[in-house]
Amino acid sequence: MNSTAVNVAAARDEEITACIDDVRGMLAGGVNREALERVSERLVALAARRDLFTYDMYPVQDGDGASSIYLLAEDDDHGFAMFAVSEVSGNMTPPHDHTTWAVIAGIEGTEVNRLYARDDDGSEPGRARIHETGEVSIGPGKAVAFMPDDIHSIHCFTDEPTLNFHLYGCGIEHLPERKMFNMKDGTCAVFPANPKIHR
Repeated sequence: MNSTAVNVAAARDEEITACIDDVRGMLAGGVNREALERVSERLVALAARRDLFTYDMYPVQDGDGASSIYLLAEDDDHGFAMFAVSEVSGNMTPPHDHTTWAVIAGIEGTEVNRLYARDDDGSEPGRARIHETGEVSIGPGKAVAFMPDDIHSIHCFTDEPTLNFHLYGCGIEHLPERKMFNMKDGTCAVFPANPKIHR
């Protein structure tokens, strides 16, 4: 690694640490939508550092399919986990929840987040009724925040690849109750973490 790359890596680590420290303060009084809006603004500010974060630095890697996930930071107890997620056209996820708070902020390209609401009370295992309530396009300067029970799906429709920050209250490898939903069939199941997380 040359000296320029070393300097970029050091600056990147410093900015990530500063961002997460700020987020800790913002959520010290509890997690609610107002606090997550402040977190969103802070993550958007970090995403604007295009000298430190670009798709070329975090590309979709061969063998990963249509998206790659890079772990940027995570506490020893797996809290405050930050990822860079890159994707190419055709990438999508099923509707899913997180079982923890989550914020997605755009760095490059445009990603569509479809939003859903649950219609049943969750009392019947494996069954769930949801309906779509809207969508939000995430790109540079834009973010979306989710409470633990909120449901969304991700879609990359454009030819331009995308790169986003994902910041979670707990790392996705440590969320065993996360659910994915099949709106057509009215079912839900465990949504396993992507087994390929780059470190």
